[in-house]
Amino acid sequence: MSRRLLVILIAALLLAQPALAQRSNPELDRLQVELAVLEADPSLEGRARLEIELARAAVAVVGRASRREQPQAVFLAERRLAIARTVAEGELAREQLVQLERERDRILLEASRREVQSLRREAEGLRLLSLTRAEDAQRAQQEAEAARLDSELSTAQAEQAQRLAQAQALEAQLARREAELAGAAADSLRAQLQSMTARSEARGQVMTISGDAFASGQHQLRREARDNLQKVIELIEANPGASVLIEGHTDSQGGANLNQVLSQRRAENVREALVQKGVDAGRLRAVGLGMDRPIADNATADGRARNRRVEIIVESR
Repeated sequence: MSRRLLVILIAALLLAQPALAQRSNPELDRLQVELAVLEADPSLEGRARLEIELARAAVAVVGRASRREQPQAVFLAERRLAIARTVAEGELAREQLVQLERERDRILLEASRREVQSLRREAEGLRLLSLTRAEDAQRAQQEAEAARLDSELSTAQAEQAQRLAQAQALEAQLARREAELAGAAADSLRAQLQSMTARSEARGQVMTISGDAFASGQHQLRREARDNLQKVIELIEANPGASVLIEGHTDSQGGANLNQVLSQRRAENVREALVQKGVDAGRLRAVGLGMDRPIADNATADGRARNRRVEIIVESR
């Protein structure tokens, strides 16, 4: 069974099971099938690797996106898939053009070889005038064939240029939209950090930095988060001499060991950022708790988002 047939059978199976589709994300399923069909297309194999990787990443984002973010994530994934297919088909067209040029050269070489053979045969029995006429007729035929091939090649090149221009326009549109989304997310994060307030618990005064302060799957603080830690610093400075515990937490997605490491690194990164802002390093202790202390239901996207956090606790003395 070919890889392409297998992908089509899987897609048909998914569409034939309504109960399964209701429990899953239909848009994600559709995009995953489109990606699988693209990757399994034997005529496009090995082409547009970067664009397909970007499309794969965009489809993955749909799987992680919240309900509010779903339409935009689906839109971006569809565009990425369209670009990947366009670029792959463009690369295929370029290769076909190269093959066409080689075939034309082969035809011309073969025609030249036949012309030489014909001239040799004619030289043995034909008069000079008959030979000259035969040469003229054959040359005209060759020139007409060459002109036809040149015309077909020019048409193919024009079509390819048009497809490339369309792909570039789509890419530029996506880039602008991604920049707008990134700017909006940065503004939202800055506003969130600037409006943070501490809450009193038995263990002390607590402030929470949401997981939006980190890139997905990364432990480095975003620049806008690093530049807006003043509320945390004010809380620490308002309690001189108190020990400060920095706890990293994750949702339940992924393995326990990976989440433990990620939460530890995020907590340590917040500690380093505070030290760089002038907080006494001796007062700060960072610990990663992985996914062991959720504050919301990990079964929902909103709950997982709340669980991805770093908490700063100015401990009670």
